[in-house]
Amino acid sequence: MLIRRSKKLWLTCSLVVLLAGLGLAQEEDQDVVRFEPAELIHVIEGTVHEVTWYTILPDVSRVSASVEDPTVAEVVGASDVTRSAPGGNATHYGSLNVSALFIGYNKVRVTLFDRQDVVVGEGTLDMSVLLSYQKLNDIFTLAIGILVAVVYVNMGATMNLEIIKNISKKPIGPLLGIVCQYLFMPLIAFGLGKLAFPGNVLAQLGMFLTGCSPGGGLSNMWTYLLGGSLDLSILMTFTSTVFAFATLPLWVFLMGPVILGEADFAIPYKDIAVLVVSLSVPCCVGILIQRFLPRVAKVLEWLLTPMSIFNVIFIFTFGVYANLYVFSFFDLRTMLAGFGLPTIGYLSGLVMAKLFRLPIQDVIAISIETGVQNASVAVFILKFTLEKPAGDLTVVFPAASTVMTPLPLVLVFIAQKIYSCTAKSKSADIAPLEGKAGLENKKSNKENEKGESKGKQMKKQSEGVDNPAVQLQDEAV
Repeated sequence: MLIRRSKKLWLTCSLVVLLAGLGLAQEEDQDVVRFEPAELIHVIEGTVHEVTWYTILPDVSRVSASVEDPTVAEVVGASDVTRSAPGGNATHYGSLNVSALFIGYNKVRVTLFDRQDVVVGEGTLDMSVLLSYQKLNDIFTLAIGILVAVVYVNMGATMNLEIIKNISKKPIGPLLGIVCQYLFMPLIAFGLGKLAFPGNVLAQLGMFLTGCSPGGGLSNMWTYLLGGSLDLSILMTFTSTVFAFATLPLWVFLMGPVILGEADFAIPYKDIAVLVVSLSVPCCVGILIQRFLPRVAKVLEWLLTPMSIFNVIFIFTFGVYANLYVFSFFDLRTMLAGFGLPTIGYLSGLVMAKLFRLPIQDVIAISIETGVQNASVAVFILKFTLEKPAGDLTVVFPAASTVMTPLPLVLVFIAQKIYSCTAKSKSADIAPLEGKAGLENKKSNKENEKGESKGKQMKKQSEGVDNPAVQLQDEAV
């Protein structure tokens, strides 16, 4: 019995020693190469940085350095291996110069070789690069936040309560819009992100947050141009904005862990929730203005469309200038994903509205409101909540969606105009034929009338004009 216990004790001690040895070995492997500085975080593109490496390995004769992503940075020079003085914390050391080329994340890898050219150790240095015009980009971020708040104030002041009461009696349209906007679109965006960008966490997050954004943008203008119900469109924009305060953080909280998986990246759930809820303040301000300052509300109502147009123009001018880097990421896959998200949204809204047999004006409004996302909200949230350069990288995908969103609507608008012109030309071709037939009918009627009057005159001549009975008969006829 004592022998068995001693054997168990010996096995346990051996296991502990073995695990401790593995841990020490792993720790030693991690410390084989040390760097000074320990990391290159938030360096500016266009700059060059010197990094010194140290090792405790006894036999190192050669070193090589490389980067994980050559588009973000490159190693422009590396010194030879130098032996350290005895008694120091390292046996060998060397230096290398790393040039920051473009915004993004990167890793610098140093590999050590012995005299037989066998790899004896390696180390990795984390690196992140920011824009050289970061201040200009920050100004755009602040400006877009102000514009979003102003549009939300206008939206709150624009709502016609009487129209809301009338539509709320039969709220099929707004309810369908909410279902399409906050059930279909997030799932569509999630699926597209996983399909188009497998393994790219930032791309999936940017695409998903775009799909979770409320409707808006120029959806009201497009609804008007394509002959949809403008009142329903405005109401759906308002309701989707209100629901976004709860649904957007909820979706991010539910699907964020699925998107991240095992990635070394943390979604700031609390920051996103606080920021989204804070957007309700401008809406409440607009509603209060409508209630207590009706004249000001009228002015804001008049400014809603110009402000929405200005918002889009601002994004496509100064926004493009301040975010030129995003076009470097616009490959075919990104553009197709940006086109697919609104297009599938249009189709899902169209099918749902058709299934409920709504009027064509409501079908158009629901379809457009589902597909058009207020991407400026997604840009604002991503840039303000994510650390740099993650926030700047994720806005590439809301930007791609914004660029591609009008394309299907433009195609439909052109098709409508062609159909309208074709219908007018057909009616113009039919009109002269109808006019000619009408003239021939009138001519034949006149000839018949002439024949009848001539016959009556001949009858009068034969029967005598002095006969009063014939005159009365003629007058009756």
